[in-house]
Amino acid sequence: MRKTNLPAVFGLAALALGISAHASFAQPQIEPVFSIWDVNLGQNVSELPDAMVGEIACGTNGGPPGQTLVSFEDFMTCTPEASGLREVEFSYDDEQDYIARALELEYQFLRGGTSVYAHPVLVSLLVDSEGIVQGRRIVTDDRISDLARRTAYTLISNFKARYSDWTLECADIPMKEGEQPVGSQFAHELCTGQSPDGSRSIAVEATYLRKRGQLAVNIETQQVNTGYFESRTRYEEVLSPYTTWAAP
Repeated sequence: MRKTNLPAVFGLAALALGISAHASFAQPQIEPVFSIWDVNLGQNVSELPDAMVGEIACGTNGGPPGQTLVSFEDFMTCTPEASGLREVEFSYDDEQDYIARALELEYQFLRGGTSVYAHPVLVSLLVDSEGIVQGRRIVTDDRISDLARRTAYTLISNFKARYSDWTLECADIPMKEGEQPVGSQFAHELCTGQSPDGSRSIAVEATYLRKRGQLAVNIETQQVNTGYFESRTRYEEVLSPYTTWAAP
């Protein structure tokens, strides 16, 4: 009877198990414990879990976070927009992100901690004076490397797929005076639409261009100007009767 080398068998089994586990972990399965999509429009901010997000602050319409808030319920501290709604920005809890880093996994799904479809973003809620969440806003984060920022405008494709059953109307916006392409590429697209039941409306705008003064090469030094371009996707969804910034 042939003798089995048990240590060798157990070693191979452990190795196989380790490879299998690593392969499974390597897939983009790490998700935030609470994200912008977990918020139901129409719910009260008192129902939102402060402990399951990172930082909470007043939003600045696509800019960096404003005044820090202790809780979502402190929304009245924020200055209302023209619509009367107050923007409350938050970041995702980064515990899972740290786990991914520690395990040396491919964690692009949560790149930078707060992301949507692997794009680093700023996420915020639009809250009325009664504390009801009337909308959400997502803007790609400009505070990243130029290489990563170049693809920010492509996020609009993910939104178009997500809302494919809505009455979306998309149009390319012609180049305006002072604007230029980035190399040979120019993109400026705006999509607007309503949910099938008409209770919500969205607007998504994507831009990839150079604005006036954003020259590719410094005229004096002839050196390439880094960062001199705009690549951004802006998304907004609101409950009726509120309207997005793109409403006529």
